[in-house]
Amino acid sequence: MRTTAFRATVVALTAAALAVPVAHADPTAVAEVGAHGWDTYRQLDRLPTLTPPGGQTRQFSSFGRDGSNDHDGFSGRYSCLRTDAQGCVIAEDAGAGEIASMWFTQGTAGRPTGDMTAVGKIRIELDGRTVVDRSLQSLVSGGQGAPFVHPLVTTADQSSGGVQVKVPMPYRTSMKITVERNPNFYHVDYRHFPTADGVVAFNPADRADDVLATLRASGTRDPKPAAAGATTASRTVSLAPGARTTLAQPTGPGAISALRLRGDLSALRLRITFDGKTTVDSPAREFFGAGLGTARTLGSLMFASDPAGWSSSWWPMPYRTGATVELVNTGTAAVSGIGTEVTSAPDARWTTALGPGGDAGYFTTQSKVGATTPGQDWAMVSAAGRGKLVGVTQNVRGATVGRGYLEGDERVHVDSSPSPQWHGTGTEDFYEGGWYFDRGEFGNPFNGNTRHLVARDGCATECDSVYRLMLADSIGYGSALDFGIEHGPQNDVPAEYSTTAYLYARPETATRRTDVLDAGDPASRSAHSWTETGGAQAALESRFEGDEDEVVVRDDVRSSTGQTSFRLAVASTNTGVLLRRLGDQTRAGQRADVLVDGVSVGTWAQPLGNDISRWLDDTYALPSSATAGKSSIAVTLRPVGGAWTAAKYAADSLVPPFLDTAAPSVPTGLAFSGTRAHSLRLNWQPASDDVAVDTYRVLGSTSASGPFTVVGTTASTSFAHKVLRANQNWYYKVVAVDAAGNAGTPSAVATARTAHPLSSDVDGDSRDDIVTFTRGTAADVFAAKSDGSRFVGDAVKWHDRFAIDGEIPVTGDFDGDGRYDVATFTRGAAADVFVSLSDGTKFAQDGWKWHDYFAADAEVPLVGDFDGDGRDDIATFTRGDNADVFVSLSTGRGFAQAGWKWHDHFAVGTERPAVGDVDGDGRDDIVTFTGGAAYVSLSDGTKFVQNAWSWHAALPGRSTLGDVDGDGRDDVVSFVDETVSVALSTGSSFGASTRWHDHFAVGEELPGVGDFDGDGRDDVVTFTRGTTADVYVATSNGSRFVGDGVRWHDGFAVGQEVPRPSLF
Repeated sequence: MRTTAFRATVVALTAAALAVPVAHADPTAVAEVGAHGWDTYRQLDRLPTLTPPGGQTRQFSSFGRDGSNDHDGFSGRYSCLRTDAQGCVIAEDAGAGEIASMWFTQGTAGRPTGDMTAVGKIRIELDGRTVVDRSLQSLVSGGQGAPFVHPLVTTADQSSGGVQVKVPMPYRTSMKITVERNPNFYHVDYRHFPTADGVVAFNPADRADDVLATLRASGTRDPKPAAAGATTASRTVSLAPGARTTLAQPTGPGAISALRLRGDLSALRLRITFDGKTTVDSPAREFFGAGLGTARTLGSLMFASDPAGWSSSWWPMPYRTGATVELVNTGTAAVSGIGTEVTSAPDARWTTALGPGGDAGYFTTQSKVGATTPGQDWAMVSAAGRGKLVGVTQNVRGATVGRGYLEGDERVHVDSSPSPQWHGTGTEDFYEGGWYFDRGEFGNPFNGNTRHLVARDGCATECDSVYRLMLADSIGYGSALDFGIEHGPQNDVPAEYSTTAYLYARPETATRRTDVLDAGDPASRSAHSWTETGGAQAALESRFEGDEDEVVVRDDVRSSTGQTSFRLAVASTNTGVLLRRLGDQTRAGQRADVLVDGVSVGTWAQPLGNDISRWLDDTYALPSSATAGKSSIAVTLRPVGGAWTAAKYAADSLVPPFLDTAAPSVPTGLAFSGTRAHSLRLNWQPASDDVAVDTYRVLGSTSASGPFTVVGTTASTSFAHKVLRANQNWYYKVVAVDAAGNAGTPSAVATARTAHPLSSDVDGDSRDDIVTFTRGTAADVFAAKSDGSRFVGDAVKWHDRFAIDGEIPVTGDFDGDGRYDVATFTRGAAADVFVSLSDGTKFAQDGWKWHDYFAADAEVPLVGDFDGDGRDDIATFTRGDNADVFVSLSTGRGFAQAGWKWHDHFAVGTERPAVGDVDGDGRDDIVTFTGGAAYVSLSDGTKFVQNAWSWHAALPGRSTLGDVDGDGRDDVVSFVDETVSVALSTGSSFGASTRWHDHFAVGEELPGVGDFDGDGRDDVVTFTRGTTADVYVATSNGSRFVGDGVRWHDGFAVGQEVPRPSLF
C-alpha cells in the first residue's frame, strides 16, 4: 500500500472550524481505563502512562487459520467471523473498549489494488448505535467528513496499496463491524477494557479538528502540548572511532521532549540513561526511522527527517532524578560536525509516576540486527515486566531477488499466552500498506515505507525500510511481551533484518497467578468445588495458532451446555482478576454469561474459531468491584447458544507491582512420542509459577553424565529435537523459565535412542530388506532380508495373493511396530487401498481394506510419515493442471481421512513427486522434480506448507530421496547415464550436485535407495530384473557410494516384477 510523500499544510484552527460545540475530557482526569478516544492524541505528553491493569489490545484479522499464506485473505476463506443479515461480520466485542485501527486491501479484478468498492458498505455499531454506515471506499476517501478525513483515513494511493481508518472510537457496552461483502484482507486492532467506568463513548459530532491539525503537521513540529520551562542543549560534536560523547544531562524530575541530530549518523549509536539505567541503545539512523538512510518521505508523528538534514524525535522521555544522552561512534573512521539538540523540561509528576507503584514507564528501545533463521519468527520484542509497545521500525536487506520477505505475518504474545493476541496477514499489511507497497515510497503520521532499494545504495538485491506508530493501538502487557514477525510466507525467505521497537517499560510485574484449575482432572475439579450440568469430556490433540503451530499439544477438554461453577483463589490485594481459559475453539462464537459470587459481571464472548489449530488461550477481565478485598471467588459460567469448552482455568490477580524473583516449579512426566527417525519428540506436564511460565529450556546430552547443553526452547509442553543422526542415545532435562528470567530446577532425565528412516525393513532389525511383487494373476509377494552384506533367502514367499493385475504396491510401517508392511492401490474407479501387516516372517492379512477411495484413476500414490507419529501414511498426487495433493493418516488400523487436501498446487503436469524428511523434523515432506529443478513443500503435520519453494535449479536424471550422509536430513540421489549424483540437504535447500558413483544402474535397471547395512546412511540398490534378476548394492560412507558390481542377490525381481525400494 503506497502514497506520495506526506507533507500536508498545517491548517489553522479558526473559529469556524470549531463551530460545533463539543465537550472535551478534562486533561487532568484519568479514567480507570486510561487515556482513550481523542485524549490519546490530545495528551501525547502522557504517552509514558502504562496501560491500566486488565486492559488488552486485541486484533481480528483475515489470517489463515490453517497456518498457510494462501488463506491470509486471498480466498477470503477466513475473512468473516460469521455472516448475518447485514453481511460479513469482521469484528465484535462485548463490554467496553475502543476501535483503534482498521486496515483493508483487496485485489479485485478490473480495479486498482486497494480499491474497496467491491466490498460495498461498512457498518460500525457502538453500544447499539450505528456511527458509520456507508461505502467503505467512500469512508476511506473522506466521504463521511471530519473526523473521517485524511490523515485519519487513507486511500490505497495515500498508504501505498492499503486503506486505513485511524479514528479512535470508544464504546461502553458493545462493538460490531460488518461489511456488505467479503473484504479479503483486513485487520481491526481494538482495545478491550475491564470496566466501562470513566469511558467516554465515541461522539461522531466531534470533528476533532485540533487532532487533525496536529496530524497534518506531522514531521514538522513536536505534536505534544508545550512544556513549561523547556530548555534546549545544543552542541556540535566530533567523535574518533570508538569514542563516545555526552550530549545532555538534564536533572529531574522532568522529561526530554525532543531530540535532534544532524550529519552522517550511519556509524553512530544513541544511548540514553534514565535514573541510572540505560534503556535506549540503538543505531542512530534507525532510532529516527531511517535505517536505510535519510528518506524524503519520512514525516511521522513522533519522528522525522527534514530537508535541512535534521533527524528529529519527539517521544516523551521522563525521569525522576536525571538523564544522560550519549552518542557512540561504532565505526572505524572519525565522524565530525554532528549537530545535536536535546530539549527537556522540569515536571514534578514524574517523581510519583516513575516511583514505586507508579503508573508510568521509562522510554525504552529494543534494537536487533542479524540474519533471519529458517523456520523461526524474527523476534522484534522480548520484554519482561510491565509496559506497552508504541511503535516499530524495520529494515530488511533481502538475500534473494524479490520482496518475498514481505509475506511474513506478525504474531504478538502477551503475558506468556501461548495464543497470539495479534496475528496479522503480511508484513506490508502490518505496516498498513499492501501488495508489496505497490504505489511506491510514502510516509504518513502513523506508517510508512520510507525507502525501497533495488541493487543500489548499498543494497545487494532488494531492501525496504518501514515504520509503524502504535499510539491508540499500543499493546500493553502486565508481565511479558513477545512480538515476532515472519520472514516470508513460512519463515522461508532469507534476509538480514534490523529492527528497533519503542516501548515504555518498567521491570516490575503487575499480575500474580494465584490459582490453576485443570478441568480434565477430577481431583482438581473437586479441589475447586466444581459443579456442572450438561458436561462431557474428551481428549484433544491439536495445535495453537502462531509461530509454534506445528507443535502438537494433548489435553482433556470439558464441554458444557449448562451452568458450570468453581472456586478460585485470588490475592486479597487485587485490583481485579484476569480469568484465563485454555479451550477448544473448533466451534466459533462461544459465549457465556459470567457471575462472580452470584453477581453478574458481563458476558465472555469469543467470536474466534479454528477447526485446524484448535487450542485457544483467551482471557476475561473480572472488574475490581467483584474481586477486591477477597481471597477467593466463586465463578459461574452460563453458556449462551451452544457448548462452552475448557481444559484449564487460571486466575491472574492484578496486584501492586512487584519484582518477580520466584522460579517456576519442576516439569514432570517427561516422555517421548512419535517417530525416532531424524527427530525425537519430547512431552511433559506443565510447570507452575507465581506469574506464568514463559519458556521451557530443553537440555540435551549424548551422555547420561552430561554435560547438558540447551538444544532448544519452546513455549509449549512439547519439543522436537531435530536433525539427529541415527543410533544415538540422547538424554534430556527440561527447565521452566518465567518472563523475568527465573529458571527452575531441571526435571528428571528422560532418554531415547534415534533411528534412521527406513523404507522396507520387513523384520524390524533396522536394516532395509527387499520385497518384490509379481502382480498379475499370480499376485505373489517375495522378500529377501539383509544381513548387512547381502540379501538372504531365495523365493521366500511372504504373501500369495496381494497386488493383483496392475495395482501399485508399496512398503511402509503402517502400524508403527518397526516392521515394514505392504500396501496396494487399485487406483482407477474403485480406488481402494489394501494393507497387509508384517509379523516378521510374512505379511499376515488377506484383503484388508484400509481405505475405500484414495488415489483414483492415474494418480500417483506415495508413502511417508507426514505427521511424525511413527506410522506411515499415504499421499496421492493428481498432477496435471489440478496438481492437488491429498493425504490420509494412519491410525494403525486404517487410513482415516477422505479427501483431505494438503496442497492445491504441487507436482504439475508430468512432474515426478517424491517423499522424504528433507528438513530433519521427523515429518516427511514432498519434493517434485521437473526434470531439472526441484521444488519442496514441508509438512507441518496438517498440510504441506510452501508453494513453489525452489531448492535446486538443475538436477539431472531420475531422482529420489534418502539420507545418504546420515546427518538427519534426506538428500537428493540422482541416477543419470549410469552414474549416481547426490545433492545434500541443508534444511532449506539442496546443495551442489556431486558424483558419488561412476558406474551404477546400467541401462534399464531399476534403482532405489535404502539403508541396507544399518549404519544410519542410505545406500543405493539396483535391480536388473529380466532373466538375470540380479541385485547390486553400493553402500554409503558418507561422501560416496562404495562398491562396483557388488552383487547382494542373484535371483530376485524376475521379469517385470515390481521391487521395493525402487523408483518404479
